[in-house]
Amino acid sequence: MPAQQDKVSPFTSKKCPYCGNYLAIDKRFCFSCNNKVGKLNKKTGMAKEPINWISYIICFLSWAFLGFYMWWAFYKRT
Repeated sequence: MPAQQDKVSPFTSKKCPYCGNYLAIDKRFCFSCNNKVGKLNKKTGMAKEPINWISYIICFLSWAFLGFYMWWAFYKRT
C-alpha cells in the first residue's frame, strides 16, 4: 500500500490576481497595488479574488428600490 501523501501545497508564495506580484502566502493585502487578496488557489498558485459583498448589497438594494417604485407608481391603489 502506498503511503498517503500530506496535502501540503508545493507553492511557497501566491501571485496577486490584480498586478501579478508574488506575495507571502499569509499576506492579505498586496504591497504593490494595495488590493485585498484571498487565499491561495492550490492548483494555479494565484491568490483568489475576495468577494466584494458591498457591491452585492448595493445591487440588491437597488433592485428592491426599483421594485418598490414600480409597485408605488403603477400598482398602488389610491
